[in-house]
Amino acid sequence: MPARDLPRPASLLAAIAAAIVASAGGAGAQGLRTLHVETLTMRADRSAVPLGAELHLTIHARVRERVAALDELIVPEVGTMHLLGDERHVRQGPGGTDVDETLTLEPVDAGTVVIPGAYLDAIDGRTGKPTRFTANGVRITVAPAAGQGGDTVRRVALVLLGVLVAAIGIVLAARTLQRRAPPARAAVVPRDPLPPVPVASARDAVRGAFAAYRRAPSRASLSGLRAALFAATGARPGSTARDAATATADAHLQVALRETEAATFAAPGARDVAADELIETLEVWLQ
Repeated sequence: MPARDLPRPASLLAAIAAAIVASAGGAGAQGLRTLHVETLTMRADRSAVPLGAELHLTIHARVRERVAALDELIVPEVGTMHLLGDERHVRQGPGGTDVDETLTLEPVDAGTVVIPGAYLDAIDGRTGKPTRFTANGVRITVAPAAGQGGDTVRRVALVLLGVLVAAIGIVLAARTLQRRAPPARAAVVPRDPLPPVPVASARDAVRGAFAAYRRAPSRASLSGLRAALFAATGARPGSTARDAATATADAHLQVALRETEAATFAAPGARDVAADELIETLEVWLQ
């Protein structure tokens, strides 16, 4: 009986290593879901912002399958920016599923910020192979806030100049009155005090703006409702949404602020969802 060649030790070790690698790769691929990824994009509503302002970064993914969630979607690193909010909306339709995730960001350093694309790992339904799908990156230019101080100084100077001009006018008017002879005193007829004029509360202002928005939903009426919500928090004029949310302890009002921001700045499809949620929140809060 002829003798068979025994495998050499080096060849045997190489075969064992190859089997281990193949087994590990197969096990990793089994943990991925099979998806037909049709769209994966990323965009910002503003490409240039000053320090202290907010911007919204929206990631849009579409798959051919009808899924309840897309946990495979990984949001990108946003560098030195502060992440103020993260909202994800899933919409199923006859042709598949759309997922929109909106990040609310606040830059803290001036300069150019490059945000890498979001990604998801899945078995490509077209090729049957494990694949990483990556969205486009986004570049944001952050302007320094040095000019903001100059604007404030100019505004204060104009206010002081206005006060000075008004004071001079009052002095001149007083001197003119002193030169004239005092008029004869007319009989003073006592009058009943006028009833106080009712002042609308912040909640009433929101109720009026909300009613206007329900009657005619538009960009203008939504902007008026957003301004009324900011005023209801007691935030100062020019405050950001984050400042307004911090200024109030009312949880419903904080939720309404977030939903108003999404309804104003999110992607077109996500705006409708946010608007519906805003209406439900305000109907509860205004009861």
